Amino acid sequence: MTMRVLYVPVFLLMTVCVLGQDYSLSVSSGSIPDGGSGSLSISLDNNGSDIAGWSFGVCNDTGFLTCTGAVDGSTTAVVKNGGPPDFNQISVFDDGFTVGVVICFTGCAVLAPGSGYEINVADYTCNQEGSTTVGFCDTLGAPPVQTVVVVDGASVVPSQNSGDVECIGVPDPEYTYSAGSTSAGYNPADGNASASVAISIAETDNSGLGAPFPNDTQGFSMGLGNGSEMTATAVNLSLPFEADFGEVSIYPEGWTIGVVYSFTGGNVLAFPTDTTVITADYETGGSMAGNDTGATVSLNWDGGLGSPAVANVVVVGGASIDALLSDGSITFNPVVTIDWTRGDANSDGIVNLADGIWIISELFVNGAASTCSISKDANSDGIFDIADPTYIIMYRFAGGPAPAAPFTDCGQVDGQTPEDCDDSACAG
Repeated sequence: MTMRVLYVPVFLLMTVCVLGQDYSLSVSSGSIPDGGSGSLSISLDNNGSDIAGWSFGVCNDTGFLTCTGAVDGSTTAVVKNGGPPDFNQISVFDDGFTVGVVICFTGCAVLAPGSGYEINVADYTCNQEGSTTVGFCDTLGAPPVQTVVVVDGASVVPSQNSGDVECIGVPDPEYTYSAGSTSAGYNPADGNASASVAISIAETDNSGLGAPFPNDTQGFSMGLGNGSEMTATAVNLSLPFEADFGEVSIYPEGWTIGVVYSFTGGNVLAFPTDTTVITADYETGGSMAGNDTGATVSLNWDGGLGSPAVANVVVVGGASIDALLSDGSITFNPVVTIDWTRGDANSDGIVNLADGIWIISELFVNGAASTCSISKDANSDGIFDIADPTYIIMYRFAGGPAPAAPFTDCGQVDGQTPEDCDDSACAG
């Protein structure tokens, strides 16, 4: 008799444990900005039999979180044949909330086996930075609400998984200075090249972390260094208004600028998207002469330029915020161009009637193309047309003006590219 009394409770206990392992309640994890709000979801996995209802309490540490509300999850909202349950009681407290649900008093609907059922969504505000947990408890309410699911008329304690919550501080405004990258060609014979680079500012959108965005700025300062192969020749400020103060200093190794939009606060500027504020011009000054391979010259943000040194900061609300920095570069590529003579369309080294005939033939009777197309522009108007052979004939036979340089000596023009002249008598 004694053995039978002991045996039955042990059997029942094992049965309840097995059933409990078939059901699982979980609180999601997440992050909430300090002073801001966020939501966590409560989910139910059913790996056992049909569930007729449930109840539970979810507790939080009020030192970190305050529960401000709880609503039905997507599953609960339609759990009774597409509609809400017959009984659904939610009570909200600062330190958590409780739920009691009966799907259908007459047994007309149940929660079938499945996983990922969203039961509730709870809202919280964060009270201080730090890490905390939100978990199931049996201490909320009067009387306290127990954490159970109802299966075949019996209350079964499900397994329970807490959620981790990180209360994160609201970040300060964050800005990035970006120096652009570009390329330019140069003739190794003289090593001269010039290029312009856009300098931009962009604010990082941290509104998802509770930070205001975008923020108004009152000014900024910058220092950008460059390699010895080039020097800055101009730093041009580009704002939608004229700043009260904008001081530029150029050094062999870089440049600095300090900008105050308005001493009286009349002008402010936000950077919700990447916005160009400066165009910086550079020249090699012949430093690439004899270099047939080219070079990439870095543009590096430098907070040590000037005396005193100029910091890379943005001014927001009267405070200086260090900018994030994205460097740039200029790639100089060797471009070989050849000498030529204006008007020498047939590249025989002489400007005469034959060149006029060559141009007319190319224009009107599908004649051979000149190997130096730029030489056909006899009148220097940048257009290849009937006016060019006319100009040559007038020069040779009617006392017209001579073609512009390069003429009669071989030479080149500013901005000439390799495509302008493939071959000429001047090239040998």
